[in-house]
Amino acid sequence: MKKDILLLLVFLVSFTANSQIGINTTNPQAILHIDGAKDNPATGAPSAIQQSNDLAVTSAGRVGIGTIIPTAQLQTTGNMILGTTELSDGTPGFGMIVRSNATGELRTASSNNGNIFMFNSITYQLNNVSGDYVNDFNTNINSTQYTLIIVGNSFTPSDGIGLQNSNSGTFSPENVFAFRAGNTWHLSLDYRGANITNSINGSWTIQCIVISNTFVNSLGTITSNAGGSANGSAASPAGL
Repeated sequence: MKKDILLLLVFLVSFTANSQIGINTTNPQAILHIDGAKDNPATGAPSAIQQSNDLAVTSAGRVGIGTIIPTAQLQTTGNMILGTTELSDGTPGFGMIVRSNATGELRTASSNNGNIFMFNSITYQLNNVSGDYVNDFNTNINSTQYTLIIVGNSFTPSDGIGLQNSNSGTFSPENVFAFRAGNTWHLSLDYRGANITNSINGSWTIQCIVISNTFVNSLGTITSNAGGSANGSAASPAGL
């Protein structure tokens, strides 16, 4: 009995002194180090290829899969599959997970104000505008965080009759677009050369999609000289 107790004490002292556990390796590099393929060297740190089948838990509580030096709470060098399941509280819905191309980190998508959705829809109902003309309507949507796209619109004259020419000839088709100014998105709406009959103001309905810039990759501006021709072409944008 005394011999068994002595052996147990020796084991515990040895375990405490080493303070690292190695599975399939006699050369653990972390608090817990599993060498899946049992291909790590007896001394020194394993190579990146040798680490690719390893799992490590560091003294900081970080877990590395495919790396023994994780720089986040959980880091993997390979692909990860997330299955589908109901939320733990039983409510329907989902969150958006995004990856930083700079660091490789996975995080819940959010803006500075906490919005977690990739796509957002919004409708602007602009009543009693100046005839059919909206020169500059500030949505106050931050253009550094979001991209605003107009996907639909309609104009309704208040008298229910319609538009008329301001001069001889026909008026131009609708000119509807969004633009950036002062770090926010603005709307401009007009039928050029048209007036409201009886000078009664009208109403615009504008449907928009607002996309988080986390998911938008700007490819810059492509400038091309058409040389007076009605046709042209450009090289495929870099990054596509």
